[in-house]
Amino acid sequence: MEKKLMCRVDSGLEGLMRVVGILRRKRFDIKGVNMEEIKNTGLANLEITLTDEFNLGVEQAINQMEKLVNVHEVKEVN
Repeated sequence: MEKKLMCRVDSGLEGLMRVVGILRRKRFDIKGVNMEEIKNTGLANLEITLTDEFNLGVEQAINQMEKLVNVHEVKEVN
């Protein structure tokens, strides 16, 4: 089952790498990533598409990402 998450992260490669890295370590299968910078804020919207093959739950992914310093907001979108 595919799930989409929308994250507001610090702009730049470091924020992207931290989020993707934590999801890979927690065994989430990442199908797609789209990052768009929000002008004049230093932040970016990061959309991640996950496949939950092991039934780990999207809530666990959200909890893991919220612990990261570079992540300011995480929510599931349809």
